[in-house]
Amino acid sequence: MNERPLYSEEAEQGVIGALIINPLLCEDIGAVLSASHFADLDLACLYGLVLQCHSKKIKPDVITIAEQAERLPSGESTIYVAGLIQQNMSSSANGMTYARIVKERHHARQLHEVGQAIMELSGTRGRISDQIAQARQLLMDLCYEEEEPDVTTYAESLGSVFDKMEERLEGKKEMGLTFGLEDLDDVVQGLRPGNLVIIAGKPGTGKTVMGTNLCDKIAMRNDKSALIFSLEMSRDELTLRGLAAASGVSKDLLESGKAIENPRSESALAAQAAVSRMVKADVRICDKPALSFSRICNIARFEHRAKPLDLIVIDYLTLITSDPGSKFQTRSAEIGSFTRGFKALAKELGIPIIVLAQFNRAMDGRGQNARPQMSDLRDSGEIEQDADVIMLAYRDNKSGHGEKGITEWDIPKCRHAAPGFCLLQFQGAQQRFVSSALSFEQYQEKGNDQSGKEESRGRYAR
Repeated sequence: MNERPLYSEEAEQGVIGALIINPLLCEDIGAVLSASHFADLDLACLYGLVLQCHSKKIKPDVITIAEQAERLPSGESTIYVAGLIQQNMSSSANGMTYARIVKERHHARQLHEVGQAIMELSGTRGRISDQIAQARQLLMDLCYEEEEPDVTTYAESLGSVFDKMEERLEGKKEMGLTFGLEDLDDVVQGLRPGNLVIIAGKPGTGKTVMGTNLCDKIAMRNDKSALIFSLEMSRDELTLRGLAAASGVSKDLLESGKAIENPRSESALAAQAAVSRMVKADVRICDKPALSFSRICNIARFEHRAKPLDLIVIDYLTLITSDPGSKFQTRSAEIGSFTRGFKALAKELGIPIIVLAQFNRAMDGRGQNARPQMSDLRDSGEIEQDADVIMLAYRDNKSGHGEKGITEWDIPKCRHAAPGFCLLQFQGAQQRFVSSALSFEQYQEKGNDQSGKEESRGRYAR
């Protein structure tokens, strides 16, 4: 077996020597290599001193480096060690190659440490499912970084920005994932890569339908991929709902089997057509209950690496369990850590993540027809701050319009667009939302009390 050393003293010295000979390399090497990548603490310190000189616009040589720090962590003289390295270097030509070796050996050491940790974990008593989740987390955290700089300039970013502008101008690419509901899309203007989206509502208002319908839409119509974490509902129930939405056939007819009683009936043909589309659609479902935050992230990363995802939906936030060993003083603080983590995961994967949430009881205390606010999010903590888009659903099922499924959708926060409001109609039998046939003025005429009218008007005019 070809063994790879976990440390290359020659490469680490070679990086420093190359920078002393050719300080111009500080820009390129410094963008991809940090002092933490060095195994030797003295050489790591020396590397930092070289970059420190460069940042001060001082040419790094033996004397100027020693001026920054007289001694290295081991107590060795800075001028002595730097002098030896400079004496042994004749060319800076391989400086970037040395930097790649240093970084590769750093990741190899990390891999070795993770392997040791997993071996220790396997010999420790505990739930094997939790231990496998911890092991997977350790591996996922390695996430080998490619040689791209941590920081870029406007000049480097403008090219891709203009490419995207041209694509949109030519109609080749949407601004983001759209719901296929004109009034809602006019407000939200597409869910963007890296967005954390919170969809909240009381039970039965259709928040799960809104999230899963978007997954079905992008997968069946746009050939994209979606992953649904259903912590409350089984995969069979989700699939049945998806079939009802895709076929337009009543969920009750499908569930009873009456929809396909006559193979030549309209409902049977519609169901067959929907099934053929769903089979080809890349919608993945994880319906394991009581998943912890770390396991959700592990599964998401694994699925994304197996085949890139375009959207993740998590149903729903407060059903996520605590990670083993987590120490949060309050549930609200822990929920806040979840939303921060999902925002980071959305940016890491470069896709939108939709998290469904419920309201707390404060909303009920404001009156029978009180509309939801961001502060009504259960265990809200830092949800308002972390989310890029917040969508709040409200429907009064006791009103005339509510009985017909007319649902108010308030978008009080949208980082890339102005807040707004729209009406949609929930078709419960088909488990989907469609555009409302009512204008806002018609909606106000009847079916809501005066307080509801005034509050809705203010939201709609925003």
